[in-house]
Amino acid sequence: MEKIIEAVSYEENIIQLKLTNVPKHPMVIAKIFTILSDCDVNIDMISQVMIEDAMQIEITLDEKYQKNLNEAIMCLKKEVKQLEIATNRKYFKIAVGGKLIEVTPGAAAKVFTILGENNIHFYQVTTSKRTISFIVDKKDKDLAMKKLDEAFGLNI
Repeated sequence: MEKIIEAVSYEENIIQLKLTNVPKHPMVIAKIFTILSDCDVNIDMISQVMIEDAMQIEITLDEKYQKNLNEAIMCLKKEVKQLEIATNRKYFKIAVGGKLIEVTPGAAAKVFTILGENNIHFYQVTTSKRTISFIVDKKDKDLAMKKLDEAFGLNI
């Protein structure tokens, strides 16, 4: 029997950029991502949540882009005045993957159950057909990796 989760990868040195009070207009969102691009900020994960009349966008990136991000934040503050911006460096990114994720109901449930049973909080999640990526507190890195390895036999 093939494994649902075949591999795990991680990134230790990430920054989470949280943008709140983002206007719900596609051109404003395009402007935000254009500014990040113009400042050579290479984005990894993107999550979006609608909150009444605005939205919240959470982005992760490698900390090597910190200087570029600082420049982008200054530009964002000038261009989108009501935008609230916060950064966080306390997270660790984990991605689990496998070709059966897209055809197996409950893959995400199993991953999140493992985290929940071990009181490992996750703060941002993105998925693709074959990958579930999430960020957890750096202090939970070893426990998260160990429990995922035990559950899926990943030989980390």
